[in-house]
Amino acid sequence: MPNLSGVSAVGNPVETTVATTWHYPGQGFLVLPARTPCRTAGLEEVPGKEQRIFRQILNRDATLVLLLMGGTYRALPGDKLRARRTGGRIMIDPTQRELAAIRAAGPKAGEYIESLGRTDMALFSVEEFTTLIQVVVSAYLEAKATFDVNNTWDDIPF
Repeated sequence: MPNLSGVSAVGNPVETTVATTWHYPGQGFLVLPARTPCRTAGLEEVPGKEQRIFRQILNRDATLVLLLMGGTYRALPGDKLRARRTGGRIMIDPTQRELAAIRAAGPKAGEYIESLGRTDMALFSVEEFTTLIQVVVSAYLEAKATFDVNNTWDDIPF
């Protein structure tokens, strides 16, 4: 399976980057929009006869990725896919100290957003949004440094 920026492992959620058209014998064509959610699949999941067909298809073209999309198995070029955000945590296994620092950064972000007089980030200028990120990162690092100085945390995972 081609590497899709770390999402090529079986079961990883992906989405299409372009609209795709599929033909169903006896039913006609189906057009799926860009950002159609799907997940990578393994050949072992595909039922018998279809498995043989997909094996041949995937052997002919190494750029194709086997997907489970809307209850149907499909093969699509990897360059037409991207990782799909699933709402999972951004930070991998944050420690209690890191979680506390994140919580400490929240009020600073809120103060900055309040100072702008608008809460819809889609209306922020690039400079305002960049400043928001700077405020959050600075507050996080400051809180974490304070926790590190006090050294009252026992969050080493080994």
